[in-house]
Amino acid sequence: MIKNKKILINGVTLVSDGLFPHLLTKYRYFQSHGYQLYILCPDKIYPLNTIDDVYTYSKQQSFYKTLHSGNISKFTYIILALTENIKALVNIKKIIKSDFDIIYSQSSVLNLTLIPFILKIFRKKTIWATIFDNTVPLFDPGNPIVRLLAWIFFHFSLVLLRQADLIFVISEDLKNYLHKNGFKLRQLAVTGNAIETDTLRLAKKSPKYNYDSLYVGRINETKGIYDLLEVLKIITKTYPSFTLAIMGSGDSPTIKKFKEKINDYNLTRNVKFLGFQIGIKKYSIIKSSKTFIFLSQSKSESFGIALLEAVSCGLPAITYDLLPYRSLYKYHEIYSYPIGSIGEIAQKLIEIFKHKQFVNLPGKKLLGKYSWEHIGKLELDHINKILK
Repeated sequence: MIKNKKILINGVTLVSDGLFPHLLTKYRYFQSHGYQLYILCPDKIYPLNTIDDVYTYSKQQSFYKTLHSGNISKFTYIILALTENIKALVNIKKIIKSDFDIIYSQSSVLNLTLIPFILKIFRKKTIWATIFDNTVPLFDPGNPIVRLLAWIFFHFSLVLLRQADLIFVISEDLKNYLHKNGFKLRQLAVTGNAIETDTLRLAKKSPKYNYDSLYVGRINETKGIYDLLEVLKIITKTYPSFTLAIMGSGDSPTIKKFKEKINDYNLTRNVKFLGFQIGIKKYSIIKSSKTFIFLSQSKSESFGIALLEAVSCGLPAITYDLLPYRSLYKYHEIYSYPIGSIGEIAQKLIEIFKHKQFVNLPGKKLLGKYSWEHIGKLELDHINKILK
């Protein structure tokens, strides 16, 4: 076990959700193997106390009080991210003097690559480790100006990312993408992705969450939220009281527009907003629902954690046929259709309800195959190899 090594987590643009439970599960693993963890916020560096309960941890820490609300528009977030990085640069001398062994980025987006890139200029021996979990295509659903900005920022982040020592990619496809774009194979390590296996096992079904279908994810056009309504509009002709639950959050303008469309389609009584959920309640809702529907159209979709959670809970799951899913679901764990197959998807759901086929036996076999503790171990093994 390597002891007394220090990891600085780059959290300059954390919002009020705090550190997500799955990240804390990995960080808890790091701590259990002798690493001291710190988090970089715009105002200063905070030590991460010993992590116990990953669901209550963030709100108990002093850094939590410094975080901004996550319920802001995309443009506001871009300005916020830029501002927070500039504020954090004030601490760059302190970061250098603190002699951190590793700086760890939770994502490879531009706002989380700027500080590590600058740190590497002045302190080359600090190891920069980061996660790369998706690309950003130019032509995806959504505001074209936002898409263009996101695409430009993504390609700028790739330039900075070349200075990273270790890039954890969640799939072979992403590894190949980076290698084709000039990254060295020694920089890249495929670690995969995971779900909260232990919490999922503990959760129980509850009759108060007995929704006909469930969507879990960000309320965003790229996630196919309007296609969900098109499907629902067809289903309600056969099952007028059919309920679609939406678990997740989004920026205020998108949510407002989405609710207006629901009202236009006279589906207000058929859609239930659950907000962002974590822990036992989240998995109780998933287990209690009858089916799962996830119609992301994004070319950047790489793993689909929510989809895997639902499949592992044994829910019949319906998706669009995206390339990353083909390597994950090889044994009929999901029903997949070409993008835009609204009618076919609606008919499949009607068929499932007609025959009451609410159990996904192949999907249940995936439970336990993907855990965050395992991901933490893989990442730490790669970090330790470099340190040695």
